[in-house]
Amino acid sequence: MGHNTEHPGDIFPLVLTSMTQELFDCVADEDVTGDSPYKLLQKDDIVQDIRNRAAVSDFSPVKKLVLDYPEDELLLVYDRDFTHGQSFYLVLTPEAKDKLLHPPKPPTPVESVIEICRTPEAKPWISLGSELEIEEESVRNTREKLRFKFSRMRRKFGAAPCFSDRSAADVKDGYLECASYQDSRFSIGLRQRDSGVQAASWLRSSSAQTLWKRQKNMCTQYEPELLPDEERKQLLQSEHVKNFLDLVTPRVIRVLQQETIMNVFCDDWKDQGTEDEGDWSVKATEGLMLYQTFTDQKHMKDKQISCLNWHPTIYGVVAVSVTGSAEKEGRKAATPSFILFYSFADPCTPQLLLECPDNILAFAFSPSDPNVMAGGCVNGQVVLWDISAYVTHLQGIQPGERKGSVSTKAFDLDNIKENETPVVRYCALSALENSHKAPVTDVQWLPQTFEVTKAGLPVENKHNVSVQIVTCSPDCYVFFWDIRVSTLQPATDKKPRGAETSPYSAPETFKHLDRTWTPLFRVSLPKIEASGEYAPLKLCFEEYTCNSKRGKQADDDGDESSKVIPDYSELRIPSARTLTALNHVNTKLYIGTEDGEIVYTDWKMEKDEQGRLQSGKPLRCLSVHHWFVNTVQRSPFFKDIILTIGGWNFAIWKEGVMDTPIFQSACSEQLYTVGCWSLSRPAVFFVGREDGGIELWNLLEKTSEPTQTLAHVINAKINRIKAWHASSKQHFLAVCDDLGMIRVFEIPRAFYAPIKHESVSMRKYFELEQNRIKDLMAKEETWTNHKGGDELKKKAEPEKSVKVREESEEEKVYDAYKNMEESVLKSMGLLPAQKQ
Repeated sequence: MGHNTEHPGDIFPLVLTSMTQELFDCVADEDVTGDSPYKLLQKDDIVQDIRNRAAVSDFSPVKKLVLDYPEDELLLVYDRDFTHGQSFYLVLTPEAKDKLLHPPKPPTPVESVIEICRTPEAKPWISLGSELEIEEESVRNTREKLRFKFSRMRRKFGAAPCFSDRSAADVKDGYLECASYQDSRFSIGLRQRDSGVQAASWLRSSSAQTLWKRQKNMCTQYEPELLPDEERKQLLQSEHVKNFLDLVTPRVIRVLQQETIMNVFCDDWKDQGTEDEGDWSVKATEGLMLYQTFTDQKHMKDKQISCLNWHPTIYGVVAVSVTGSAEKEGRKAATPSFILFYSFADPCTPQLLLECPDNILAFAFSPSDPNVMAGGCVNGQVVLWDISAYVTHLQGIQPGERKGSVSTKAFDLDNIKENETPVVRYCALSALENSHKAPVTDVQWLPQTFEVTKAGLPVENKHNVSVQIVTCSPDCYVFFWDIRVSTLQPATDKKPRGAETSPYSAPETFKHLDRTWTPLFRVSLPKIEASGEYAPLKLCFEEYTCNSKRGKQADDDGDESSKVIPDYSELRIPSARTLTALNHVNTKLYIGTEDGEIVYTDWKMEKDEQGRLQSGKPLRCLSVHHWFVNTVQRSPFFKDIILTIGGWNFAIWKEGVMDTPIFQSACSEQLYTVGCWSLSRPAVFFVGREDGGIELWNLLEKTSEPTQTLAHVINAKINRIKAWHASSKQHFLAVCDDLGMIRVFEIPRAFYAPIKHESVSMRKYFELEQNRIKDLMAKEETWTNHKGGDELKKKAEPEKSVKVREESEEEKVYDAYKNMEESVLKSMGLLPAQKQ
């Protein structure tokens, strides 16, 4: 039963599996919660479950107690805090059930007799001499009042005013100010001051570990409650108090002496200077807690991690691609390249190896079939893998049984040698002459809700399977690929997927594409106002959510459809004429370049004068970052919010506001290398730095600086950061460095548990920032127009003589003042020696 803890006799702790919870509609944190933990179960249903599943049933330990229960309904209670050792417990007596369902009401307080306050009757005034003090404090005029007369010359009545030019920059805020100053020639000494004094107790501050949700300034005035004089005298004269004081006085004196001689609360470890020593990789950080470390000296020695992804369905499995370091470039041809799969169960040995034709810089799992992967090579080719025959192996190494979304056929492990990692060959490789001419830096799958034609037009996806890939490269192109069979390609005989697949043979899933795979169409990125093209490194597009009946049905049956593995060799690219166009799909791309630019372009093709399809010029291009853009990621909560990171700063964009980002950070002292959004909190994202530190940002708490800065989390430059949502109470952050080390940190609750109405608050914040940007741009435009008009007016009109006379008069006054100041200082002997 797990924990052998003591519990009352009228209850029995139980462990209910997920299958039992679904059978009895008592799924934890869904059907039963901490606020509503009670669930009534029918006695007949429990007895029937015990008969059907026998010893496998979770209720078999309480079989006799259930049969002897006198009523028809038993109470099941969800114990979220494991008070009695398990997550559930069954109430075995009707009395205990009634006590839990109908707790006794608290006794009503006895109404106290309230005395009615009456207005006291007026009493005659009895003088005690206070009116004399009031008379003395009263202020009387002791001198005659001064009279002033102001007049104006008769000829100035009704005269036209004479205005002159004055620069607004000469005075503060554009207006004249007569500021007050202290005159040393006139001072009044204060001899007596009347002030009220109120006796109050000392102010003492205290704190508690509670969340201050509603902030409100308040003050409290109190007075101590004193004992009567007789009771105080009795306590001070009692023998018990005297004995107590005699007992504790020597101890208090000794403690005070020790505190005076040496501070007993100092940190000796910090004073010895050993805080900075030791291995930073194993050191527990203040915010993130190290959960797991993956190391492999055989495959990752002298290698750098270029890409990292969590497996979409299998718990605790992470896949990474590695590239050779700069010192080992000469041996690259002799060293094979792999994508390695690691698991929490065995952090020192990879569980699966994907063979690569060259070093991989980016790869991604298919959103509809997690067994299919696509990657981009350094030489510009695109690769496809199929790991469906090895899913059982990856699931079998987990500490607990976790079912994947795809049911596959297990392969024979007898042919694999003991302690040897299975190697999976790639299924298909694009044609070299039709691939990128530079390394592929980003690979993303189009969602299963739509597909695009050769002209870039979004149309409906009848297969409900992700079949198209988007890649980009610094060769100034974005390629769209389709993994289906072309209509011009003849059908080939192909074995069923997963049939007779040995661990060392290449799967034939995409045999129809191998060495002949060409892109569906190419999107070029010509510069807007100059010659040349932009060099993309990262891209981001909006995920389209289908609202049609077909799309909703596919989403509802997602679990069922995912169990059916599609045969990609039988899927053919349909004609664009037979598909329905989707006009409301956003076809815009955010692209980050190697020059720190953010390019906003449309992937739709346009026809030129001769009728040929070609890419149009990008819509906008802004230089916000100072170096390579390493992150372009759309928020998982807001489809129009994009985070970009590059150089020494990051920026947040809102689609539709492309003149400037709605939020831009200040330049950091350390180079920002990578970042990612939180998967559970809309206001939180993580940023990795070159010095191995991680910045945790919470926009609802601070916008000028990170909420937490964890310095030296890793003793090398951070290459990749990837968040993963394992469960409602377990969130991880995978971090990779230049030395081939993978560390998995557990995110603290403060950074994964969302606050109340956080999504609404962030939406309002982004709207306010958007309105601020629009107002600022409107003011700048108005000011530019106004300034341009003033400059033209100044050029057309000559300078007035009045202004010259005023400037000369000011100079004369200033010279007279300087001469007077010099003479005064000289007479007082305060003038410096060089002026005397």
